[in-house]
Amino acid sequence: MSYDQLMSLLGNWLLPGSLVAIMASMGLSLTPDDFRQVFRNRRALIFGVCSMLIVPPLIGVSLALTVAPTAALAVGFVLLATTPGGMLSNLFTDMAKGDLALSMSLTLMVSIIYIFVVPFYAHFALLHFMGMAAEVRVPLGSFFWNIFSITLLPATTGFLIRAWKPAFAIWFKSHLKRIATVVLFASFGVILFDQIPVLRENLGALFWITVALNLIMVAVVMAIARFAGFSRRENIAIGVEHLMRQEGTAIFIAVSVVGSNEMSLPMIMNTPVALCVVLLFVAVARRMPHREPRLATTI
Repeated sequence: MSYDQLMSLLGNWLLPGSLVAIMASMGLSLTPDDFRQVFRNRRALIFGVCSMLIVPPLIGVSLALTVAPTAALAVGFVLLATTPGGMLSNLFTDMAKGDLALSMSLTLMVSIIYIFVVPFYAHFALLHFMGMAAEVRVPLGSFFWNIFSITLLPATTGFLIRAWKPAFAIWFKSHLKRIATVVLFASFGVILFDQIPVLRENLGALFWITVALNLIMVAVVMAIARFAGFSRRENIAIGVEHLMRQEGTAIFIAVSVVGSNEMSLPMIMNTPVALCVVLLFVAVARRMPHREPRLATTI
């Protein structure tokens, strides 16, 4: 197999296939009660959803406009900043003794909204940053369908299978997610190898911009959350949700939809950086004193 054939296999089959499998496994984990849970803690949920849709994109766009080394990397940071929280956020929220129900609700709610808003984020980021460096034509309609078919459709299929055959779904999801994760990280490795020249030139900038994105984002969100008077457990859930991202979807957009491996580097860099930051956050959160929220009213 030639190098060009390998990259074509990666962009057209391996990366989309692994993401389909991961989204399907997410659907296999969902039950109708998960959707009912979304509305049980409305005040913190509304804050968390609005924050995820506003704060990270603003910070990501600001960093992309001011310090991103190339146009493709600038789009990559916008894609990274607009991704929803990942499923690992639920695990780390539980480890930090945060509000797990709120964490799961935020992951579910923002993931659903993300499917509908990310085509607009990505489309206009491409037009703004890449318009000067290259002619990038990405029709919004087909762009939306590509993302919809790789995210919501497999997740919905998994949800229906869980409702129809719950025992099979529980057994199958762990195997499916394990295989998909291995393929996804193998794809990361191939992309990194392909982008060694870009990494050599921009590694320092990539690293420090990614660190800055995570630290600024969680600092701003936690300051606002504390001012709003949420409980310690709610603050932890909201903070972790902003750190653990669904990089796979953004990488799919960069590599398979747009066709730019360079654009995916911020997402790949964020995987180890965010993991280190969230582990530090969990360690600090476990030592935070318990306190009652100042505002007890609900919406």
